[in-house]
Amino acid sequence: MFVKKLVEMASKKQHGGGGINNGLRAEDVNPRLTFHHGIPARSSALAYDSIHNILAIATSNGRIKLFGKKNTQALLQSDNAFPSKFLQFFENKGMLVNITIRNHIEVWDVEERYLCCVHISDEEITSFSVIQQSSYMYLGDCHGSITVLKVDPELRHIIHMQYRIPFKESHGMVTGETNDSAVVSILPQPMAEAKRVIIIFRDGVIVLWGVSESKVVYMTGGNAPVSSHHEPKEVVSACWVCSSGSKLVVGYSNGDIFLWAVPVAVDQKNLVALNKRESYAASNLPLLKLNLGYKMEKVPIVSLRWVVGEGKASRLYVNGFSESGSFHSFQVIILNENTESRMIKLVLPLTEACLAMEMISCCNDKNKHKQNALVLLLKSGDLCLFDDSEIERYLLQCQSKLSPSVPNLIRVRLPYIDSSITVAKLYTGNTFPSSPTAEDQFQLGSKYPSLFSIDSKEKDGNHLSSARLREFSKTRNLYVTGHQDGVVNFWDASCPLLLPILSLKPQGEAVNSSTGVPVTALIFDIDSQILVSGDRNGLARIIMFKKEQSATENILHFLQAKQGGDYTTHCVKLNGAVQSISLHPDSKHLAIGTSKGYVSMIDMDGITILYQKQFSSQAYMGVNSLQFEKCSQYIYQKNALLVGMEDSSVLVLDVDTGNILSPGAIHPKKPSKALLMQILAWNHADRNDSSREYPVDDTMPNESLVLVCSEKAVRLYFLSHAIQGIKKLYNKKKLNGSCCYASIVYSSSGVGILLIFANGEMELRSLPDLTFLKEASLNGWSYSNLKSSSNSVPCASSEGELVVVNSDQEAIFFSVLLQDNVYRHVEHLIQVYNKDLVTSQEGFCTGMIAHKEKKKGVFGVMVKDVMGTKSNHSQQPNALNFSVGTSEELSEIFSTTNFPQDDVNKYRAVIDQDVELDIDDIDLDDIKEKTKGKSFVGLNTQMWGKKLKAIKGKLKPKMDEKVNQNKEDNENGNAVGAVDLIKKKYGYSVNNELSIPKIAASKLSENVSKLKGIGMKTSEMEGSAQSFSSMAKQLLRNVQHDQRTT
Repeated sequence: MFVKKLVEMASKKQHGGGGINNGLRAEDVNPRLTFHHGIPARSSALAYDSIHNILAIATSNGRIKLFGKKNTQALLQSDNAFPSKFLQFFENKGMLVNITIRNHIEVWDVEERYLCCVHISDEEITSFSVIQQSSYMYLGDCHGSITVLKVDPELRHIIHMQYRIPFKESHGMVTGETNDSAVVSILPQPMAEAKRVIIIFRDGVIVLWGVSESKVVYMTGGNAPVSSHHEPKEVVSACWVCSSGSKLVVGYSNGDIFLWAVPVAVDQKNLVALNKRESYAASNLPLLKLNLGYKMEKVPIVSLRWVVGEGKASRLYVNGFSESGSFHSFQVIILNENTESRMIKLVLPLTEACLAMEMISCCNDKNKHKQNALVLLLKSGDLCLFDDSEIERYLLQCQSKLSPSVPNLIRVRLPYIDSSITVAKLYTGNTFPSSPTAEDQFQLGSKYPSLFSIDSKEKDGNHLSSARLREFSKTRNLYVTGHQDGVVNFWDASCPLLLPILSLKPQGEAVNSSTGVPVTALIFDIDSQILVSGDRNGLARIIMFKKEQSATENILHFLQAKQGGDYTTHCVKLNGAVQSISLHPDSKHLAIGTSKGYVSMIDMDGITILYQKQFSSQAYMGVNSLQFEKCSQYIYQKNALLVGMEDSSVLVLDVDTGNILSPGAIHPKKPSKALLMQILAWNHADRNDSSREYPVDDTMPNESLVLVCSEKAVRLYFLSHAIQGIKKLYNKKKLNGSCCYASIVYSSSGVGILLIFANGEMELRSLPDLTFLKEASLNGWSYSNLKSSSNSVPCASSEGELVVVNSDQEAIFFSVLLQDNVYRHVEHLIQVYNKDLVTSQEGFCTGMIAHKEKKKGVFGVMVKDVMGTKSNHSQQPNALNFSVGTSEELSEIFSTTNFPQDDVNKYRAVIDQDVELDIDDIDLDDIKEKTKGKSFVGLNTQMWGKKLKAIKGKLKPKMDEKVNQNKEDNENGNAVGAVDLIKKKYGYSVNNELSIPKIAASKLSENVSKLKGIGMKTSEMEGSAQSFSSMAKQLLRNVQHDQRTT
């Protein structure tokens, strides 16, 4: 049974049984991330796939975390990771697009969890939008231009399309060199995503662009007409507030929120009628201004989101906060066709600013009622939830003039962890278990509560205990944690989702405290079934579980005990916070070290203190490590206790008397805070055993060593030298950085040491030679995370399994050795995307359901005046809806050059390209002045292009026929001198050889005369420049003179 093997391995590695033969080899090391559970630190952006219910969270250090159904989770990270600027799914296609602050466009395969391709944009990307149900996306840049990219669904690479939307064609200005020219928002129009797209510029101009026509269909907005006292403001956010695409809301940098009307095209006839009514757009007046209090504080409207509801329940979510100030506010208002004059709003109780929001579905079971939750990403990186049905109920009750209760805020955290972890131990056992059944894999998600559940009962672990206790025989990894409130918990770590098994609440003096006393140290001996824990007040708890062997010989049956039932608890009060514990079951001795330098020896039979000794040190008083060991002194065998102090010094005590066996402590020249002290016992009894799998290294020492790892170095001493007080080093390695955690790692071939540094990097070194093997990174973790918060606790098992828990937010499972199958269900848990999912057509609606609109309410009549009287377009939802044919049409449109390439990339060509000029390419004519103001494209270039192609196709056969006839005539020597006739008509010589020099001379003289004219103009400009320079110098002298006199 695996329990016997677990006891065997623990006994061997804790007590030195059998000893060590070799050091760890590089081929046995494979550091890798096994699983990431929870919310990653420093989260900064959100995205959601509403069809597959996948939530993506991007972090400021370049990681992307995916959450799928049934608690599936996956962590994505590229080699060149940068903070995310935009994040969006290609829904139902298994692709996620991430745009970084370096303007790197990353395309991730969600199913296989790898980076497909990276496209680097030459311009700063200021807006981004995916055309859902297609493979295309819009990119808006800082110069106001928009490009179209395609992600090939088969090859998973980015294709740069020929289609462009230049700034001067969409905005109407000639150049886009001002800061206000950037594209802020690109919104494909609902019900016409492939035909119409809204483009909103930073200066407030709103343009409805016809995709197939390649021209502006409608234009409104701008700062001047709607800005009071001409105050400066910029567009920050926008969203649709109508399922048919007839209205949108725009948020500005000064706190303004305007509702704008947008024309909806149903067919070609209505489109023509609309173009005749463009005079209505000249007023540039919004339909409605929302007064929510942001304008008074000049708070930018960072993000907007509209959610359609039944009847009068459609809601607008408004998020505003200022980077410079402390003011922030997140409000929800009712906004639908029947909006009343009285504004109905809800201010969510947030303690900090909100960076991003998403609306997700919390229903994992199709038979359950669908629940939607509002996910808010706060500035600190934490996530919180609100039940959207509670928000809707609150607003409707306020509309009915009732007094509803404010919706509850739910923090997203790891389930069952009511108090932060302060100390932990990990015990890994059977590495080759039986394969899990398919039933186990599918039941795993339902057993473990969802991180994003809005049901408080689901996050309560009481309903899970009985089911887990019956299955504890399947447990192979055990995780024991001490918490901030004094509680000690046992967890089943067989699967990287930590499932609770047993919780031991504090007893004795700790019960009198309202908040509990943090656990500072603990140790669990599986063989003797004894748990010892100590807290910050110096109270040590000794818990002995009753040994009642069951029929199944399950030694861990005690974990099925009830509180206070099958175990006894003893408490001992010590002087100082408990820092280290060592248990020796054979001698029934328990040693405990405290922060004040005390070492206490306790007899386990009577739970009596045999003695207490206090030891002083150079810099740190605390006792960091304790370990029992048998040693020889002269001709006697003694039970010794090695005491590792916090200043990296080591003492050797007699277990029976507490006297110091060594004449003095061994210590480094400069004190450094110790992290680990460990005895390494080398076994040389079977050096010549030919049946061994790995040969024994002859360079290994002939006796046991004492390893001391501090923040700055790793040192090795002979145990005999430590007993004699000889400060002679066996080996030493100075570390390149500040180490914050160390652990000994055992494999089938040898032993090594795992080191974690301040920057989140880790190293593996072989022992005892301290040879570097491999390095890895903890995926975004750094020493600041570990040190600034006592809630971040790393813990490694002797088999090289590392678990790092950050408060109640995330848990990282990391493996450093080559062995596999340490955890169950990992492949199932990281599969967030199900390609076999059958989705219905109604699932393609991305949050806005098309329904019949009623032109009523405050702005309903205004919309009718602006749009004109039209038939109800919602009765024909498929008129402009997306279809397979539409995708083919988009492919044809985006593959065609709609504007000349030179015209589109004129700005970039001047900067990036070195053009070789010929004298004949110089156009010295005067440039005609362009008309000022906004220009509109009046011709359909694609329509004329198609007609010209048709005419060319008709003329081409006749031309080819005439060319062939001319070739035949030339071959027969009867060539018609058409070219010569033309030359004679225009005064050129028929002889080409004589005419070429004359033409060149004429062209050269013409260019020389033009150059002379330019030279005269240049001299005039130089004179003007000199006069201007002299005036500027004189002005500067006058100013300086005035400053001296004053």
